[in-house]
Amino acid sequence: MHKSINIVIVSVIATLISACGGGGGPNPSVTGPTTPTGPTTPTTPVVTPGDTQTTIPPLTYASSSQEYAFVSALNDFRSKVGLGLLAQNAKLDTASTNHLNYLLANDVSNGGTVNFNSYDPATGRSMLHIENGALAKFTGIQELDRAKFAQYDGSYVGEEVTFGGNQGGAAAFGTLAQTVYHRAGLMLQNVREIGVAVGTDKSQTVVMEMGLKTNQSVASDYVGVYPADGQTGVALHAYVEAPNPFPDLSTANDDFPTKTSYPISVSVVTGNTIAVTTFTVTEAGQATPMDARLMTRANDPNAYLGSNIAFLIAKAPFKSSTSYNLKFVGTNNGVAFSKEWSFKTK
Repeated sequence: MHKSINIVIVSVIATLISACGGGGGPNPSVTGPTTPTGPTTPTTPVVTPGDTQTTIPPLTYASSSQEYAFVSALNDFRSKVGLGLLAQNAKLDTASTNHLNYLLANDVSNGGTVNFNSYDPATGRSMLHIENGALAKFTGIQELDRAKFAQYDGSYVGEEVTFGGNQGGAAAFGTLAQTVYHRAGLMLQNVREIGVAVGTDKSQTVVMEMGLKTNQSVASDYVGVYPADGQTGVALHAYVEAPNPFPDLSTANDDFPTKTSYPISVSVVTGNTIAVTTFTVTEAGQATPMDARLMTRANDPNAYLGSNIAFLIAKAPFKSSTSYNLKFVGTNNGVAFSKEWSFKTK
């Protein structure tokens, strides 16, 4: 693939389940006098348990394969965030392989006809995710079309494409987790299945398909943070992606390595609204938090983020082998909550 820098391209980031609206009309009016009953004790909200996959069948990829490394890294990430694991699906593997073959066959830098840095004028989506029926290796215009061609019978398929740069599947996954929009896509709460194909081209192109036939869910009081508490080996800065979450920064120079930190995220149940009062990252031993960008649905320049997630990205890279302390204070659908945790960089 023709990439002077490896840019991961977003596919489907929108939340899959919309927030439910209220019903039943206005509250009934009081028709008679009421008798004071004295002070009341606040009730503890009832927590609805989740239905998450905590175990999955063993992966059938060769243990030395890049596919095995990628999916293992993905499930380790989801476990750290408190989300259900994704089970390998052979038909999604086939859909991923088919689309990988399409990308490699038609990349203009390999003698093909498509510039995959461009966007489809009809949909505004990257050409990495839109197949042209007139070209070689075509199996379907969009992700779900290609999955159906591979005989996958799920109701939803989302796709992400990244590049390993010959560093391997785990490194390729790391580039996705090192972003804002793509990480949000990796944290979809109700997908259950995964398929992946890793190319042997010089860019080590990776195609990943996530799908579902039945939803999985998190508990109603779910809060997920990443990097997780006590996590080590955290990267120092954000990875470039398209669309660019930071319009004032260039993806074509050293802006990301010098003007961003590794993204920090806090998420709640899909469909809920997270509101931020305080969100800070502070180097251990220091009193003053780092200067940072807060990103939520309200100020997302590309309108990709859901209402249930907040990102904090410092305006300078983290230092290596250094611990950082995080503090979040805010509300989840109006209910106050707070989190304090720490991690250490690589």
